[in-house]
Amino acid sequence: MSNKFSRKLLAAALIAGVTGSAGAALAQDAAAKWTQLQEAVRLAEICRGISHDRETWRTLGTKIDAAVGHEIGGGERLTLIETAKTDARVLATSKGCDSDDAQALLTEYDTLAGM
Repeated sequence: MSNKFSRKLLAAALIAGVTGSAGAALAQDAAAKWTQLQEAVRLAEICRGISHDRETWRTLGTKIDAAVGHEIGGGERLTLIETAKTDARVLATSKGCDSDDAQALLTEYDTLAGM
């Protein structure tokens, strides 16, 4: 009887571990995607001279949140926004706006802005 209980407990622990790992991976994916979309918006500002007013940022923010299933909390957003700003500046400075990396992000921006 004790052996059966131990196996069930072990199985439950393994399932919980796998589920927890999958949840953590999804959260990381959401954070990476959220940051990438923010970077695309910042890069459009840098490379194309686009200026976003408050209403446009609200609209873009809503679309970015929807793209990641509203998985990013307010506190985490602040850090990710700063990361996106820095990454956009570094990309524009080091590789240039015509680089493949920059063009890929600008294409994402076009898709996001046109949603």
